[in-house]
Amino acid sequence: MVRNERKSRIVALVAVAVMITAMPLVAQAKGILVPEGNSAANFHDPTQPEGCRGLISLVQDIGFEGVKTTAHNFSSATGGGESKRFDKTPVLSTKVELREGCLNAHFSAVTGSAQMYGTSPITFYQVTLTPTDGSSGPRHMYGHYETPYGIYGPAVFIEAEGDVDEIGANFFQRIGDGPTDVKPGIYYVDVWWAGGPAGAGGAIGAAFVLKLYQQE
Repeated sequence: MVRNERKSRIVALVAVAVMITAMPLVAQAKGILVPEGNSAANFHDPTQPEGCRGLISLVQDIGFEGVKTTAHNFSSATGGGESKRFDKTPVLSTKVELREGCLNAHFSAVTGSAQMYGTSPITFYQVTLTPTDGSSGPRHMYGHYETPYGIYGPAVFIEAEGDVDEIGANFFQRIGDGPTDVKPGIYYVDVWWAGGPAGAGGAIGAAFVLKLYQQE
């Protein structure tokens, strides 16, 4: 009996040691920030800094203070936004006429936690520009991480702790004829969202605000 108990304890200790040793590898494999995931598919070059400046000529705001939910998960490429990894219905949407220069965007939202609301641990957001004439699909603004988990799906993200946390993110996009510019014209500006990581469900949030500044 004593030998069996000792043997069981040894086996349990070995198992725990193996788990502890493997945990950093598992965490690393599942981490969002995967630099080697950057690829030729990227709209911007994430290894090079970009900039944009000018005088503010127009400010436009859109918001929704109530609670919204989404069942979409970032692992599914059947939704909306650039890469189709977000809910097909934008959490915020507006229209803007872009002139040559620069568009700046600030987005904020209160995001619920998995612990309190049973959603995904992480909420992903994406802000895109889409020509109203249908000439091309959604294109993300500069300021996203382009390859979460090594997958092309530009996003910013937050993991709420306890009850809720607030995300605040800034983006910009040059308007012109440069290689990473978008051309002047009328565009939809959309905010997309999803839960993650894979298989963990959707997301919940409130007090969504998008502020746009045009610079010429």
